[in-house]
Amino acid sequence: KVKNRLEILSSNAVSGLVLVIFFLLLFLPGWIGVMASFSLPIAVLATFGLMPSFGMNLDAITILALVIALGMLVDNSVVISENFARLKKEGQDSLEAASESVKQLALPISATAFTTIGAFLPMLVTQGIMGEFIKFIPIVVTLALLISLGESFFLLPLRLKYAGDRQDATPMSESNGQTKVENLNHSVDERSDWFDKMILRFETLMEKLVIHRYKVALGFTGLLVLSFLMMGVFNQFILFPAEQTEVYVARFETAAGTTLEQTSSLSQTLTKKVKKALGEDVRSIVAKIGSSEDQPGDLKGKEGNNVGILTIFVTDEAKFDLDYRVALKKLREINLPELVRLEFSERINGPPVGSAINATFRSNDRGDLNSMVTAVMGKLKEVPGVFDLKTDEVIGDDEVFLDIDHGKVDQLGLTVNELGSTVRTALSGSIVSDTTLRNKEVKIRVKMDPKDRQSIEDLKKLKIMDRSGNLVPIGQLVHFRQEQGTPQVKRFDFKRAVTITGSVDETKITSSEANQKLKSFYTDLYAQNPSVSLVFGGQEESTKESMESLAKAMVIALLAIFALMVFVFNSYLKPLIIMSTIPLGLVGFSISFFLHSKPISFLAMIGVVGLAGIIVNSGIVLISFIEEMRKEGSAPLSEILIKASGMRLRAVVVTSLTTISGLFPTAYGIGGSDAILVPMTLAMAWGLVGGT
Repeated sequence: KVKNRLEILSSNAVSGLVLVIFFLLLFLPGWIGVMASFSLPIAVLATFGLMPSFGMNLDAITILALVIALGMLVDNSVVISENFARLKKEGQDSLEAASESVKQLALPISATAFTTIGAFLPMLVTQGIMGEFIKFIPIVVTLALLISLGESFFLLPLRLKYAGDRQDATPMSESNGQTKVENLNHSVDERSDWFDKMILRFETLMEKLVIHRYKVALGFTGLLVLSFLMMGVFNQFILFPAEQTEVYVARFETAAGTTLEQTSSLSQTLTKKVKKALGEDVRSIVAKIGSSEDQPGDLKGKEGNNVGILTIFVTDEAKFDLDYRVALKKLREINLPELVRLEFSERINGPPVGSAINATFRSNDRGDLNSMVTAVMGKLKEVPGVFDLKTDEVIGDDEVFLDIDHGKVDQLGLTVNELGSTVRTALSGSIVSDTTLRNKEVKIRVKMDPKDRQSIEDLKKLKIMDRSGNLVPIGQLVHFRQEQGTPQVKRFDFKRAVTITGSVDETKITSSEANQKLKSFYTDLYAQNPSVSLVFGGQEESTKESMESLAKAMVIALLAIFALMVFVFNSYLKPLIIMSTIPLGLVGFSISFFLHSKPISFLAMIGVVGLAGIIVNSGIVLISFIEEMRKEGSAPLSEILIKASGMRLRAVVVTSLTTISGLFPTAYGIGGSDAILVPMTLAMAWGLVGGT
């Protein structure tokens, strides 16, 4: 898997690099674009080199973090290079233009880098298994951005000077020697490339938007309301969607008392049925008897002679082309009457999160507990899309009790101990002697042949010698009584507990919706069983823990971003204006996931948190430029807003396009698709489109 993901990373990195260079050359003149593009491989290689120093290896999560950072590593270079090109047009020489560009943009560029870092680092507060799962994402992104920032300040200016010396400068004529801040009414003739004409049209559009700013604000508010509506109503939330599933699991259970050999034989029959159901999509099937644990600590697993598990591996073609819901539907049509229970499930791409339904009921009143569990199970079975419901009560094999006729036993001069010893010797055997074989002591155990101890009738024929030397059948002295095995008593927080687990068909109902229905059933029945309490586990517990941690991370990220911008602008109002662009990212995020028919997942929400730091970068650079123009010129604020938007359009478009182009190859699998990489990159790419 690591090898495949490395191939996907390298392929998508090459695709992203090609797109980044394409956009740089498209928007930045000649050699300047080429020199700016070198920032990407330098930053990536330096990050690779430093990762082992932080105890990180190449795995799914570190690769995902590198893919996320890929498009952002040239943002600083783009802004400095664009400003360098503008200063060259105004007549400055290469050395002066390079040093002046870094000097002018050092503070806003540092702020953009640290706001992005400020959005990712709070992810480290995520708790539990999810926190362990994603902890290297913020570390890798932070490391890559810091390297990129240093490269932009110390290495890029040298390359820009070289590019400027090779490229003929085209300074403005003396008659038009004023800066663009002073000469706000420049014409198309003063512009040198195709994008300058686009800027003029954009300024015309901005003029209309500024005039009708209240209508524009109302329109964007409507889009925000629509995006929240789509997220809450139309988009499903699934913690880790089972996309690109390559492993399916079949847990089965036979009747109590089944031998290991019989269970193994049934597993072979089941394997043939699975092969027939999935056909050529099956690559291999591995069977394990005596345990149904898929992985260590698997809460769904059991142990015993009558349980087993099949691990079904599908082909690479089926991984991408066979929808896991279709595969599960085919598998669940398999019927094997000899099995007491047969469950099929998919192995998700992500950390183990437990069953879709996992609810623990607690009470010291056994009657209330059994009544509540039975009633809730009955109601859940009627919910469409809910299946494989079971409790965690473990009931052993049937037990045989011996009711002794003490009068007859006393008349024959026998004892209870002698009766028990006879039965135990017949079933388990007794050690009668020992011997030495090859210098090792070996104990000799004597017990009945298995064919002579198959049933209670065989036990009744056992004979015991009385004090007179007569052999008496045990069946004349005791009454054999067979009863169901005693259930194991399980406790949770010092109370007797029973846990209900189950699966869901995500085409009909999500895990979250099913658990909400279970909670409502419990609430309705609580008055009848007041001693019973309810605790959720599995996906519901993981979802709750994950979303609470993400909410904390988002709050910390927003506070960090706000604090950094207050430091840069020495103002509270300007940071709030810039941060108002963050909700606009939700427009692109929610619409894209709806149109792609993808559920909102944990990794997608991680992308939204990271998006908050990226989406404000353009605003920081734009507001910084507006402030410079207000200090240098005396034009009205509305005119400065229009001209500043036009003059910074190139930098904003190029930085956004390079970031998006770094994400799109992975989001759409241009160089190879991996389900674990898609949600976050898709969320960030389209969120950035909406925010820009």
